[in-house]
Amino acid sequence: MSATPYAKIRRTSYENFVAQCPWCEQESIFNRATDLKDLSPIAFRTVSCLNPACAKPFNINGDSLNSAHEMLVFDCYELLQLKHYMNCILTLAQAYEVFFSLFLRVELLYKPFAHDMGKDINHLSRLTEQFSENVKERTFAPMRALFLRQFIDGPRPANLAEAEAAIAGLEDHPSNPKDAELEALGDRQLVVLLKAVKRTAINILRNRVVHKQAYRPTREEAEAALQEARSLLFPLTNCLGLYDDINWYMRR
Repeated sequence: MSATPYAKIRRTSYENFVAQCPWCEQESIFNRATDLKDLSPIAFRTVSCLNPACAKPFNINGDSLNSAHEMLVFDCYELLQLKHYMNCILTLAQAYEVFFSLFLRVELLYKPFAHDMGKDINHLSRLTEQFSENVKERTFAPMRALFLRQFIDGPRPANLAEAEAAIAGLEDHPSNPKDAELEALGDRQLVVLLKAVKRTAINILRNRVVHKQAYRPTREEAEAALQEARSLLFPLTNCLGLYDDINWYMRR
């Protein structure tokens, strides 16, 4: 019996894993939530071709290891190719919001848990729910303000007890810090990136697309927004050492 072959041609996105069947050479689009029922990166998986005339098994691997906000940015290249400029703007604004959320989770959950001597997983679970409840209704601007203010006067909880107080104390209507406050941080690269995040108007463009105006952006607008998002979110992710994996912080 011959070994199960691997898909040689594949592409991944935040929602889907697309692979060309090595038997019939037709593409199968595997939705992560519905078809694969696994939202974690696929290191190895045996699947069956979705072409009913084939339905043979084959292996997939080589999934993206990027964080969610990075994958959303990458998804926009295909949206540009398909001329879905409205969806590109929506996805980019979402990528920023996911990035802000990840940063706050790292600062208020992952790092405190890693430093906590007790390592109470039940306490962490409760705080994770509390954090999600606290930020779920917050729109782009408040999330951005919380992100920026964390560098100026945000709490740096050293354990879960301090994290609980910090999460409960998150401002309902935070304001963006002044440029002078950001410049006082001293880290030139970080300051430039933070000031650019403060200035971005992707949320305003997104609102024009989403709401009653149903604005249809041009390719130039979508390309500019994509370039801006990539030039800000990717360097910030690296500069801040952000990983959507609590175990990474526990190993440090």
